[in-house]
Amino acid sequence: MSTPPDIVSLVVTLRPQAPVVLSKHLGHAVYALLMRWVDAYDATLAQRWHDAEALKPFTCSNLVGGHRVERHTRRFTPEESCWFRLTTLAPELAAVLTAYQAQPPETVELDGHAFYVESVTTDPQVHPWAGTANYEQLAATYLLAPRGAPRRLKLEFASPTVFRHQGMHMPFPLPSLTFGSLADRWNAFSPVAISPEARRYAEQCVAVNNFRLRSAAVPLKDGIWRVGAVGSAHYVAVRYDRYWMAVLALLADFGRYGGVGKMTTFGLGQMRRLEH
Repeated sequence: MSTPPDIVSLVVTLRPQAPVVLSKHLGHAVYALLMRWVDAYDATLAQRWHDAEALKPFTCSNLVGGHRVERHTRRFTPEESCWFRLTTLAPELAAVLTAYQAQPPETVELDGHAFYVESVTTDPQVHPWAGTANYEQLAATYLLAPRGAPRRLKLEFASPTVFRHQGMHMPFPLPSLTFGSLADRWNAFSPVAISPEARRYAEQCVAVNNFRLRSAAVPLKDGIWRVGAVGSAHYVAVRYDRYWMAVLALLADFGRYGGVGKMTTFGLGQMRRLEH
């Protein structure tokens, strides 16, 4: 009998019931949908995580697809599919997404508009952003592997990514910010602890040696905009240590579920490791 997953990435593919022009930033609407799903499954659980001030054990993507109309709007039509994804980092929330995969709804509402649900999957063979994992198995893959750890890691930042650093918002994914954020998320929910020294190793021994990044602004409340980085970055160990690079590789793979940086519950910080 297989072990139930601790971590789930659920991809939901949709079609709008009618043509509609929406904001290109709909992470808040996907968040609201997840809260409705969790509330229908377990109202106490929904309230607990909605009110939590600490790191939350889930992320929500933007609605991906459609065609640009103006700078910050996109048109979605019934002729073309679009999708979003939800990830959870705690077993009780993983059970919620697993239940919705088993019995998906026929329709969902995003930002006041109805969409038909075409498919719901956690299978990475069906959609590259889908997947499931267990903390212990993921850790063992890297920390107990007989092979050497990689010297280089390539990460994709698929949605605007921003960090809080020295009282300011930093849109560039410096090694210490990127892997420090991932380590914080891992340690917040995983039974397998990672030393906080991972952040110091990334800061002192890892460099960005190549990147293709652009800035992207996301509207927040009250007319405030947050600027983050979108694109890819290569990280290389300038002082190679097999153990610590194995830790960073583990965190890089975990990032496809955990997200990185600030506001990952509202569509920011969607990332994954790419083959170098």
